[in-house]
Amino acid sequence: MRTFKIVVFAALTIFHLTTIIVISIGRNNFDFLLNLFNKLDLMLYGSYLGLFLFATVMVFDWLGQKKVNTLNKKHQEEINELKAKLYDKKENEHISPETEQKAESSTDDSSSNKEEEDKV
Repeated sequence: MRTFKIVVFAALTIFHLTTIIVISIGRNNFDFLLNLFNKLDLMLYGSYLGLFLFATVMVFDWLGQKKVNTLNKKHQEEINELKAKLYDKKENEHISPETEQKAESSTDDSSSNKEEEDKV
């Protein structure tokens, strides 16, 4: 699909450049404008081609934007999931007040034991 997209953009560029060149050449020539009027069917087909190429480019843009939106939604869901896991982990690691008091008393006992050993 990538090469097809490049071909469509190249065709659209060539279409626009050709249109610019043709109009620039016959800008001041009245006979050219009358001749262009005689080839109105050809101009109509050219207009349809330009409209088709423009619509194709719009579809490519819409598909690309849709892909980006789904990717953003997926990343947002992943971020929310990771935030929930982090919150759960913090909740599990949170020390309750009773456990905290026991931990403080055991460190006080061990520090007093160290002081007694230092005195001896």
